Formats: sequence, C-alpha cells, structure tokens
Amino acid sequence: MIYNALIADPYIKEKASGRIKFYDFPETSSVTMAPNIIIDPLDVPLPIDFADDTWLTYDCLFQIDVWTKNRMTTNELSGHILNVMWNLGFHQGTGVDEWDEDTGIFRDARRYRGKLYRDDLDTL
Repeated sequence: MIYNALIADPYIKEKASGRIKFYDFPETSSVTMAPNIIIDPLDVPLPIDFADDTWLTYDCLFQIDVWTKNRMTTNELSGHILNVMWNLGFHQGTGVDEWDEDTGIFRDARRYRGKLYRDDLDTL
C-alpha cells in the first residue's frame, strides 16, 4: 500500500523507480547513481479501534529515508513523500536531516504515524 502510493506519485517514480525498498539500506556507491528511498517499520503494528471484540485498525510507525547526492532532490522527494503519507492518513513526527561529508550523501529520515485497516496491513 505505501510502496504503491509512493510509486504512483510521478516525481517519486521518475527519481526513484526501482530503488524504493523495505528495510534494505543502499550501498554508498549506489546512491551516487540515483536517489534511494527506504521504508522502515519502526514498531510492530498495534491493534486499536475495537468493535465486537475484534480490532479494526492498526497503529503503525514507519520511518522513510531519502538518500541522494543532491540536497534539492532530497528535499523535493521528502516533500512528495510527506504529501503521499498525508493522503494515506499518516502524520509526520520527528526526523533527521543530515549530510555525510565523507560520502557527500544527503539523508532525510522522517517518521510517520497512522492507522491501517486490517486488510491494508497485508498490502504494505
């Protein structure tokens, strides 16, 4: 669901198609070629919103990292991701914005919290 929503954004698709991964942080050398986006669940989904003794939704916390060699590209991708996540009902929390002088890689890592319905959890 999150992956499909990200890749549906034309800018994200243009810049990072084929380089949006779950859990898989890129080798530094691959970032020199093109941007990478990493989706990292930070906690197990927690059942919430109960009805008739069963849960309806999960509370989820994800971190989405953008790694590029260009600060403007990093910022633009992060902004598009924020819009996609907002449209999915996720709200941005804390994050990290850093530049590694040794590698020249810009990294924007933002945390998003939101709810997923039980059926959506299988389609992340």
